[in-house]
Amino acid sequence: MKMKNKMQKSADNLTRLGILEIGIALIQLFDILIHAATDQLEVLRVSSNIIILLWLALVVLGRFKPKFLLTAFGSTGLYLILNVVFLAREGLTNPEQGGELRVLLFGLVFLTTTLSAFVAYSSRGTADR
Repeated sequence: MKMKNKMQKSADNLTRLGILEIGIALIQLFDILIHAATDQLEVLRVSSNIIILLWLALVVLGRFKPKFLLTAFGSTGLYLILNVVFLAREGLTNPEQGGELRVLLFGLVFLTTTLSAFVAYSSRGTADR
C-alpha cells in the first residue's frame, strides 16, 4: 500500500511538472509571437526564448538526465543574462510604446525564471529527470 501511494505521489509530481513546463514553453512562444506581431523582433530576446525552449525540449526528450540541474540553471542563467544585456543596450523603457516601462518584459522574465527554478528544484531526485 505504501509503495502504491509513493508511486502515485511521484506520478502526480511529474504531471504537475509537465504542466509547468508547458506553461514555460507557452510563455516563450507568446513572447516571440507578440514581438513578431508588433514588428519588434529582437535577436537577444528571441535567442533567450529559444534557449529556454531548447532546454524544455531536452527535458522532454530525456537528455542530460545526469546533469539536469546544471542544464536547468545554465539555461535559465543564460536566459537572464541575454535579457539583462538587452535592457542594458535598449533601456528600461520602450520608445516604440511612447517611452513606457517594459512591464511585459519584466513580467515574462519573472515568470520564466521563477517557473524554471521551480521545475529545476522540484525535479531533484525524480527518476524521470
